[in-house]
Amino acid sequence: MSDIQVQDEAGQDSDKTKNTDLRIVARKALLRLLEPLAGFVLDSGLSTHELHAIFREAVVRSAAAKQLEVSDRVNISGIAATTGIPRADISRILKVPPETTAKLSDGQQSTNRILAAWYADPKFTDSNGRPAELTMYGRGSTFETLARKYGRGIPTRAVLDELIRTGAIELLATQKIRAKAPMAVERGMSARVIKAFGDRATELLSTMLFNMRQPEAPKFVANVSDASILSSSLPLFRKELSAKGADFLADVQESLSRNPTGRQVAKRKDRGLARISVTIYYHETLDKKNEKQPIAKKRRNFRREM
Repeated sequence: MSDIQVQDEAGQDSDKTKNTDLRIVARKALLRLLEPLAGFVLDSGLSTHELHAIFREAVVRSAAAKQLEVSDRVNISGIAATTGIPRADISRILKVPPETTAKLSDGQQSTNRILAAWYADPKFTDSNGRPAELTMYGRGSTFETLARKYGRGIPTRAVLDELIRTGAIELLATQKIRAKAPMAVERGMSARVIKAFGDRATELLSTMLFNMRQPEAPKFVANVSDASILSSSLPLFRKELSAKGADFLADVQESLSRNPTGRQVAKRKDRGLARISVTIYYHETLDKKNEKQPIAKKRRNFRREM
């Protein structure tokens, strides 16, 4: 074997190792990225089934947008080759507007599927069509019957504990269970909060991804990290940072006001429009080893009536 062939094979092995290492690092990075997003999914009352469907749609639309950057048409076969998603599914996704696919699907969380049935199934509603107050165990229309019928094998007590934790139901003094909300979502979640999260996270991730793809002309992202301070100093630091951040954003707003507005620029055909957004975010990670854990409340036991 010649020296050139040996060098070529060595180079190919090096490239394979490099690509493998890149994929491993990318998988680790994606796992870390998806963990907080998974928390958002669960807190919002969505299921992993819905997450999978949303992610497939996002992959298809992202691949199509990337094609349109260099071409005037979308190549469905090219998207299939890149993503591994069947062409029929890709065509179906692209034909439906995003606003339509954003509607709730049938693959809900088990807890929300049970709540939905409680509000809709006549066997578990009162004479006014509202969710009836149910006893825990027994024959007929009980919470156990509801959980077994719509919970798909999940233990009744596990369903009860999770719905109590999210505040979707309450235990009455009469040992009956009352529905309080049609969906089990984490406290603090609202449409306004969720929309703000989506807008800010999209802007940040889009900017960082642009910097990865075009490092020679990056958009500006800067951060200070790996700085540790005493937990007792956090409240004062947060207050100081909030004041400085507000002053900085006020200066940015003043600079923008001195530039031509969108209407003024639109009158000049030789200039285009560029929308900008400036966001300051603050992140802290507490040492869980030293953090005091709340004392767990004793779980209330129920007895089956004979």
